[in-house]
Amino acid sequence: MDIDFFRADILDYRLEREFDVIFCSGVLHYLPEGSRGEVLGNWKRHTTAGGVNALNVFVEKPFIPKPPDHEPEVRQNWRSGELFGHYHDWRFERCEEVIFDCNSSGVPHKHCMDTLIAVKEKGV
Repeated sequence: MDIDFFRADILDYRLEREFDVIFCSGVLHYLPEGSRGEVLGNWKRHTTAGGVNALNVFVEKPFIPKPPDHEPEVRQNWRSGELFGHYHDWRFERCEEVIFDCNSSGVPHKHCMDTLIAVKEKGV
């Protein structure tokens, strides 16, 4: 089995060949809202039939204060369910929204995250 790991700038890199698995964690909140559909569409088109996309995004919740390390100039949280909507035509293996405690900045705070593991069915 070959595994191809690489790192690229999510703002301007687009896939040009197919992959069996696309995994992205802790990055999609750097995508401006206007480019999310285009990027995820590119990933979906370049996932093999039967392939998997495993993704998570930070979600904006008005009742959760901004974390102490929030970067408003570069980080844009998603809306509840927004990620799931981009994959409405795929089979969901996991689809959940959770609120969790975090101490990443040394100051206790909370985050909300949507997590999706979706499978591309044949013919999609």
